Amino acid sequence: MIQIRAGYRRAAVAVGATLILTVAPIGTSPAYADNQVEAFTIGTNHYLYKSTGGAPAMVHGERVAPPGGGVAVIRSGSGSVTAFAIGTNGGLVISRTLPAGPGPAVTIDGPSALAPPGAPIAAAGSDVFFVGRNGAVFNRSYLSSAPAGPRPITVAGVAPPGAVVAAIPGTTPGVAFVGTDGALRVVRQNGTGTWTTAPASPPNFATPGGGLAAISAVAGFVTGLDGRIWQVRLTGGPLPDPWQPVAVAGTGAAPAGAHLAAAQFSGGPTVVMFAGHDGAVRATSNVAGTWHEPTAATASGVVMPGKPVATTIHGDHLHGDWCGNSLAWQIRIPKPIPPTGPYPEPWDAVTYSFQAPNIQAGGHIVNVLR
Repeated sequence: MIQIRAGYRRAAVAVGATLILTVAPIGTSPAYADNQVEAFTIGTNHYLYKSTGGAPAMVHGERVAPPGGGVAVIRSGSGSVTAFAIGTNGGLVISRTLPAGPGPAVTIDGPSALAPPGAPIAAAGSDVFFVGRNGAVFNRSYLSSAPAGPRPITVAGVAPPGAVVAAIPGTTPGVAFVGTDGALRVVRQNGTGTWTTAPASPPNFATPGGGLAAISAVAGFVTGLDGRIWQVRLTGGPLPDPWQPVAVAGTGAAPAGAHLAAAQFSGGPTVVMFAGHDGAVRATSNVAGTWHEPTAATASGVVMPGKPVATTIHGDHLHGDWCGNSLAWQIRIPKPIPPTGPYPEPWDAVTYSFQAPNIQAGGHIVNVLR
């Protein structure tokens, strides 16, 4: 069952290969709006936007990064959230996520021209990662003992400039990416503070610089060259021989190089989501012990194929966000339970959209629990 309970009526009109959604307010209360999740994206006017269970609002009046550019967040121990992006100058920028407070809302951390403006960026713990213009992976740690400014942690040319990166959660800082040779790679910091790079797949496995997600050192997900989605280990050690990734989705299931989002319930199943060929958000889980072919959790035409979707776990449900065509979307998927019948299971998803004229369709987005 796909439930779309929206606060706006929609008319879908196909124009060439583009699906244009038009909306008109009808004044009903939201069917689903989670005010305990904050979502951040860069709008068409270069400003940072935040959604907290409602329509995205501009956070402050300072330009942050190119429209729809990569954005990452770090939550401090006190609960405050800081946003990071690659600015129009190609340097790492830090953006305040609350409008209050003295001083500039956006500051530049380190030199300019390090990376393509708006490049994908990821964060976990106190570390931020991105791939620079020279194809090296950069890290910036915000621990008090860390050196100032972003620093390269790999050799140049290992990844396409501005490649997608997935920060690996855990006590040891790490990041995964698909290199220039199509091999999945993991970069980790050892006990002496040295960064080491190790393969996590053979070459020609995935789209160079393409989409991937990480939920732990033993569970990463990547979109293959043929549109399959694979679960792989991100331990950063030698490849098992023979190498045996786990198929999450079959050939052609996702657009090649598609962005992925993944989240795991505490002590429970993992859900992997992506924007499918038909513009529907599709999902699969391992709730019954094995993966099954992804099925639609939304109607078609609500998301640009292969573009970013953000996910986080909130209690007994998965919350998702994405940037549509002048709309900001949210989705709520209840925690999957072992099915009593055959697949595909009904996701019982509830979606809601907000008019957001300054939202970049298909733009990067990140969300975090308040």
